[in-house]
Amino acid sequence: MSQSASVVIVGGGIIGCAIAAELVQRGWRSVRVLERATVGGQAVIAYAGLLALPGSGSTDDPLSELGAASLARFPAVAADLRERTGIDVELRHTGGLVLAMTADEETALRAALPVLRGRDAACCWLDQHELRHLEPAVSPLFRGALLLPYEHQVLSPRLVEAYARAAALGGARIEEGVEVIGFERDSDRVVAVRTRTDRIAAEHVIIAAGAWSGALAALLGVPLPLGPLRGQLVRLHAWDTRIRHTLYRGDLYLAVKADGTVAVGSTEELAVYDRRPTLEGVRQLVTFVHETVPALGRAAFLEALAGLRPWSADDLPVLGRLPGYENVWVASGHARHGVLLSPITAFLMVELLEGKQPALSLAPFDPARFAR
Repeated sequence: MSQSASVVIVGGGIIGCAIAAELVQRGWRSVRVLERATVGGQAVIAYAGLLALPGSGSTDDPLSELGAASLARFPAVAADLRERTGIDVELRHTGGLVLAMTADEETALRAALPVLRGRDAACCWLDQHELRHLEPAVSPLFRGALLLPYEHQVLSPRLVEAYARAAALGGARIEEGVEVIGFERDSDRVVAVRTRTDRIAAEHVIIAAGAWSGALAALLGVPLPLGPLRGQLVRLHAWDTRIRHTLYRGDLYLAVKADGTVAVGSTEELAVYDRRPTLEGVRQLVTFVHETVPALGRAAFLEALAGLRPWSADDLPVLGRLPGYENVWVASGHARHGVLLSPITAFLMVELLEGKQPALSLAPFDPARFAR
């Protein structure tokens, strides 16, 4: 069965749905989103929706710059999605506290402070007394914390739902349970996408399939070092939780969500395509909870989750034209930053499709960097 589309987006995760929503808002028609499983069912299922700047925070860090640009867009994006779909993604300003238990941890955090003040002059160091005053439930064993007042959070499943609904209401066709198995080429263009049941002629193809993006690029003869990074998370419920900020120690975090639950994450494990939580991962997260907020030992355990995030070999997103092709684009490799980077990724990718010069340089994220 032969069909056609102006844009075929392979992947119905947060990035694919965000791009589709941006396309229809700009007037693109005949947009198709092909999702091999369920919309938002891979990476975002085990992400707490934290909007924290990635990288070093320096203005010389391309990942931090991309994150800052995306964070700045979030209030307008959240308001627009609410107006278009009626879905409130629960954008909340919480701020973050990066905790230090050892002298070495304190030294490292204090050293980062001048750079972070370049982002927000209100960033500061809190000593043990100031930390306890701000967050009394935090363990008294911590020496202090770095305050990051610019941080926000959303309910990530609701954000994916809002993007998908905005796209569908704008005319995009979103299909679940549709696996792409190949492409038809004509010189440097892909002319059609093949699924197990259909052939879809396409003017543009966007590979936004998360951890599966590398395998799809390989079908086109382009090796991209993209693969699965498993992230595990546990959800708790405590009626008397009084934690206002997102709490971090290293890569782990603890956040109270708008629905009253507590999200604790997240491990990072290079993995095969296995989305099952592990005993070791849950143990690591539960230990972190006990050490950070001892009172949460009485919380109800709701569930353990694991998602597969798209990881790139140099830990940077892969955004731009697929080398060797005129009309194939890649938007993947966001790792744990997919929720944060969804607004800016959608905006910049559509700018590229429309032949415009993006306001933010995408050179550090160009897929062609792996072929140099």
